[in-house]
Amino acid sequence: MDVIYPKPWLLFGLFVICGHLYLDYSLYRRWKGWARGMKMGFAIRRLKGPVMKIWLYEVFLQRQLLSLSVMRWMIHLCIFWGFISLTFLSLAKFILLLLSMIALDAGLHDFFSNGAGYSFTKIWGDFFGLLLLAGCTGALARRFVFRPVQTAHDQTDIFLSVYLLFMTVSGFMLEGMRMSASPSDLDRYAFIGRLFMPSHFGIVSVPGPWLAWTWIVHAFSGAAILVYLPHSKLLHSLLAPLVIALNASEEQGRKDMYWPKTDQYRPTK
Repeated sequence: MDVIYPKPWLLFGLFVICGHLYLDYSLYRRWKGWARGMKMGFAIRRLKGPVMKIWLYEVFLQRQLLSLSVMRWMIHLCIFWGFISLTFLSLAKFILLLLSMIALDAGLHDFFSNGAGYSFTKIWGDFFGLLLLAGCTGALARRFVFRPVQTAHDQTDIFLSVYLLFMTVSGFMLEGMRMSASPSDLDRYAFIGRLFMPSHFGIVSVPGPWLAWTWIVHAFSGAAILVYLPHSKLLHSLLAPLVIALNASEEQGRKDMYWPKTDQYRPTK
């Protein structure tokens, strides 16, 4: 259940707004660059049939990456689905909170925060959090422990993996502190978060300031992705569907670009 403790909502809201404006401006500049290179305008009516099939396979199933390396495909898929799903959950909860302040949430905020829907949010968050944790751990292990010969050290990849790993662990720590401060029968649905309860580490109780500061670090670090996103490789998670759809709608005849003969590639680990 939700635990009441001081949160700097005003400062956090201003930080999110500024970050979102910067993200929007960065995406707008990229869009202008794409528009100059397009031979014809973009139309929603062209996103059908083969184009949607390409979008589904290449974005959500990562077909080409699977043909190159099963291990890379599994790691990338864990990070992609974990990140997208947790972002959706956080965004949905934040929007419902704002709507509840003006009584336009139709009771959904209380339903998912304190009612029967609470178990759904815990299972969703813990499952996809575990997926993201596995993906980030696998990416770092593949880079430093089981590193293939052809893998180059890219500092941006390392920073991104460490950042997402930190966000995932801090989220589980925050959830564990919440459950310790306000135990509930529904806590059993947080099957990963409860493993991070302070009692498992010999800590009897969590002071209120610890909980508040853990939330501040986790929340502001998460919102910082809005500023970091335009300069990271994580941007493809947001723009890949659009880029593939635009390219496919303009060049449907060039199947070699989107449907390569994967037999010619030699799989790697």
